[in-house]
Amino acid sequence: MIIPDGTDARRGFRIRQWLLKAIVGLTVVLLVGIIVFFAFYGKMLSRAAMTEKVIAENQRLSRYQYKVKLLEENLKQAREIVSRLTELAGIDYKFPKLPEDSALFAALDKNQAAVVARPGGADFSLPSGLPLQGFISQDFEIENKEHYHPGVDIACAEGTPVLATANGVVEQAVFDSTYGYLAVLRHNDSITTVYGHNSELLVKEGQHVPAGGRIALSGNTGKSTAPHLHYEIRINNQPINPLDNPYDKKDKLK
Repeated sequence: MIIPDGTDARRGFRIRQWLLKAIVGLTVVLLVGIIVFFAFYGKMLSRAAMTEKVIAENQRLSRYQYKVKLLEENLKQAREIVSRLTELAGIDYKFPKLPEDSALFAALDKNQAAVVARPGGADFSLPSGLPLQGFISQDFEIENKEHYHPGVDIACAEGTPVLATANGVVEQAVFDSTYGYLAVLRHNDSITTVYGHNSELLVKEGQHVPAGGRIALSGNTGKSTAPHLHYEIRINNQPINPLDNPYDKKDKLK
């Protein structure tokens, strides 16, 4: 019933009980539906974004697979040509058989795993462990001039977070023609760590970074043939093997 001000006549209307219950029920269902929708909306967006990433990754893998097939065909043709030339030249030489896929994957599983690990009671001012998880694809080598490699390469998926291995200050955050997107952290007067071939830098020069802080996303920039991180430890600008236990060289590091 509606009762207006003044002397105007009252107005009223009737509604059946079942209709009132239906309206109330529909309103409750609508409110619950809105709440559920917004509760799952974020998950729907994240899944949609993940789907786009998966599609992009599948496309990239398809391109790599096509390139690998082309390389495999070119390799077979080259082997046939060399075999004919050696036969015409009277040279007794046979190519070794290519290993099966199972043997290749078994060899890959034996690669040394890269992990971020610190001994108990570690000094966070000294580099320890490795910046991300992956597989060591190239070892430290400074004795051989032909294969000089002042750090370790860690194979990993592009976009993997790269973590600082000690407290430090960003000395360089630049693009280098060889190292690609490069970050260099200074930990004290003599020690620096180097992180190369990143896809993106997350820090700026002069920024303080704690041990374990994100400094970059791994990538394939600069002179690089596949996604990986190049990591170095330098003492007075001289590289040391990052896989050695730095606490064995604590006196040098200080």
